[in-house]
Formats: sequence, C-alpha cells, structure tokens
Amino acid sequence: MSFIISDSKKATKFTIIINHLKQFTSNILLHLKPEGLYIQCLDDSHCCLFECDLFANWFDEYTFEFTKAIGINLTTLYKVLNARQESQSIELVIDDEMEDTVFIHFIKGANGHFDKHFELSLMNIESECMNVTAPETLVDLTMETKTFCDMINQFMIFDDVLLIHFTEETIGLTASGSDGKMRTNINIDDIKEYQIAETINLKQSYSLRYINMMCHFSKLSTDIYMGFSESMPMLMKYDLGEKSHASFHLAPKIVEDNDE
Repeated sequence: MSFIISDSKKATKFTIIINHLKQFTSNILLHLKPEGLYIQCLDDSHCCLFECDLFANWFDEYTFEFTKAIGINLTTLYKVLNARQESQSIELVIDDEMEDTVFIHFIKGANGHFDKHFELSLMNIESECMNVTAPETLVDLTMETKTFCDMINQFMIFDDVLLIHFTEETIGLTASGSDGKMRTNINIDDIKEYQIAETINLKQSYSLRYINMMCHFSKLSTDIYMGFSESMPMLMKYDLGEKSHASFHLAPKIVEDNDE
C-alpha cells in the first residue's frame, strides 16, 4: 500500500502538519484506511486533541490493501520530509513483507534534483483512537487565518488565558496580566462568516499557549473556521481541500472570574 503527493503545495502542507505536531507529542500513529489517511493525537496534558483526515482523493495516488496503523517518530519523519526539494513528489510505501519499515521516496523534479530514498524504522505504539463527534455549536465563525493568528500572537504579551465574549453584534477578546491588559472587539461585519444562536451571550476562556500552538499551522489555509459551545471544547479547523481537513479540539479553562 502507498500514497503519492505530487502537488507541491499539498506536499508542503503535509510537511507542516508533521513538523508542528512535535509540539503535541513525540510519536504518532498514521492510520491508513480505505477512505484515506487519518491522524489523531492528544497532547500530554490531555487538553487538546488533534485530528487530520486526508481522504484518498486528496492524494495524487492512494493504493489501499488493508487497514493498518503505523507508529513513527515525528522528529525523524520531519527531518526526512524536510530533505525534499520543492519540485519533488512524496511517495510513502508500506510493504506487508517488511512490517517494521516504511519506505519514503522523493522523486526527481525540476532543476536536476536527484531521487532520494529513505527507510524508517516503525515503532510499536499502543493507542486507541478516540471517537470524535461533531459538536453542536452555539457560535460559528470563519475569518482570515493571518488576522486571527496575528491577534493571538499579540495577546501572548500579557497572559496565558484568553477570554472570548460572543454577542450578536461583536466578539470581544481580552487577556490581562501583571504587566497590563489587551482587549479588542471584532465587528461581525469584518469577518467572513458569523452565526450565533438567538439570545446567546457566551463567554469562554482558553489557554493562549494552546491556541498559539494551533496557529503555528496557519499556512495550511488562508481561512480558519471556529466553533464554540458552552462548557464544550472549542473546534478550530483548517480546510485542506477535497473535503480533507486538520482540526483541533481545545477544552475550555475554568477560571474564577470571567468578567472583562
């Protein structure tokens, strides 16, 4: 079984995912299924769940023979993927006669780049996938990824907790600490999509550190979708095309005082 990513932008996105997942965990399982490749991992504090669905039609070629989960070290995998030249395609091959090895090939592209072939030892990782269901959200919004992530980077100056206050007219964001406070109000006319349940006045607090980590994946998509519910994990999703996506589920923080 194997998959090939020939599209340079998709190959870069795959590398970005593997690179920044090192923030959450050291080793992962790649689940190869009939419908495509699935990745799920939980950070060490069990606050944030990452999942990625890359459906078969997202790849230039996807050959499936049997359901298999392969364990691999993220640092090693990223170092290999980082050796790829921009014009080279990624081919990952699993040979059922060599169950402890995965083969990765970078096929020659433009400008005289040479083919590169790697053999990586697989790991025995015991982990069961969590059953993730789509949350019933009270607030849904879509905005430009760069705009949101630039704001998060600025909020990191003051504190590690971000309070988000949703009303029908505005979205208020506040972070404060011993050195000061930052507050901003987002007018709903300035974002791409905004839906809020009637009569809802929702306040939720989240770890800025984790939201900032999620923003490290910002090059995956120009737009970012977020969904919020009371006392439920925040959903952040990057659209990768062909119905494929990378998503985060971040548990809210319990704080004594949510007043702005």
